[in-house]
Amino acid sequence: MSLGEFSVSDHGITFPKGYRASGLACGIKRSLRPDLALLVSERPATVAGLFTTNRVRAAPVEICEGLLREHPGEARGLVVVSGVANALTGPEGLADSRRVIELAEGALKLPQGSVYHAATGVIGPRIPVERVESHLPQAVHALASDRPASTRAATAILTTDTRTKEAAVSVRLADGTRARLGGMAKGSGMIAPSVGPPHATTLAFLTTDARVSTPGWQGLLTREADRTFNMISVDGDTSTNDTVLAFANGEAGGALADDDPALARGVAYVLERLARSVARDGEGATKLLTVNVHGAADAHEARQAARSVASSLLVKTALFGADPNVGRIACALGYSGATFETQDLDVRLVDGPKNWPLILHGTPAPGLDNGQGHRLHNVLQRLEEVVLDVQLGNGPARATAWGCDLSYGYVQINAQYRT
Repeated sequence: MSLGEFSVSDHGITFPKGYRASGLACGIKRSLRPDLALLVSERPATVAGLFTTNRVRAAPVEICEGLLREHPGEARGLVVVSGVANALTGPEGLADSRRVIELAEGALKLPQGSVYHAATGVIGPRIPVERVESHLPQAVHALASDRPASTRAATAILTTDTRTKEAAVSVRLADGTRARLGGMAKGSGMIAPSVGPPHATTLAFLTTDARVSTPGWQGLLTREADRTFNMISVDGDTSTNDTVLAFANGEAGGALADDDPALARGVAYVLERLARSVARDGEGATKLLTVNVHGAADAHEARQAARSVASSLLVKTALFGADPNVGRIACALGYSGATFETQDLDVRLVDGPKNWPLILHGTPAPGLDNGQGHRLHNVLQRLEEVVLDVQLGNGPARATAWGCDLSYGYVQINAQYRT
């Protein structure tokens, strides 16, 4: 799809110039599904990162934060393992992650400190480093920049996900340079916003061939991740491994694009598409929930209100049952911390060009206890994305949050996660 100088692609993480990727199975997962992914930049890339605020932090998170401080403009690669989180593993886990990085740098013939590392999966077990070591030569040999290579890498980072999450776009920068952006993410359970930078809510990786400075790139990632990845919730749990990393290798040439609106738009598009995909693929989910809040006093309160509704377990279960339970929506807004007067509250269900009133001037819309409620139940049953428009009537600010319903499937998946 092309929109003037903004062109969406069906590619993924290797869409920008100068990146290659691979993904394969090395035996970490008992299912023997792909569990080892590599991403390589042909030239040094400026890197920006955001990480979990959980006090129990996985070894790869600790190591990546150190690399970001010490080598912010020298990134050349990324190695991701899925199936084990390498969290709660003590000094041995740190040594394992350092060894994985060392092995990847050796296999790729890259300098020390240039490869980043992420992991996802069960908390507690250590990475079986010998399996990674034995399969790294094959992963290096399989590196490619085509569309299938992107998808293989995006597949290898998944755990309980049911689908890959990829996005790509090209933009025309102010100086005429055509820059590309690509991304991949994983996330299905243990997904919820954390508080304040650095933060993230899943594993997500972004690439571009635009030229940027380290502070400019970090600032752009922080702003857009706060609006996207920090606004999703599947189950209210902030993971030990949450990581967002963004690489910019400058392969496209041109001037520094730190303040270029076109680059910001591209980053926003890729991150929002990935964030929505994570919310849509929540464990056991059958519906995506989008909550648009308008009329808040300021941006902070708008985000509080939107996230509160998207995170509410009672809203989520009502959504699964296609129950237009407006009291649960009002309750979540009321405890969100956003300031508003009840009589100013309006909530509507948006269904394409139609919209169905749920709350009008702080009271349930007429007919919800009889025929209208039955019609709304039927509407909710058929919708794959439920969009709620909330008007607080207390100011100019707005925000959007994404979530999903909470089904029997979520309980089954997580009750038997280790067994």
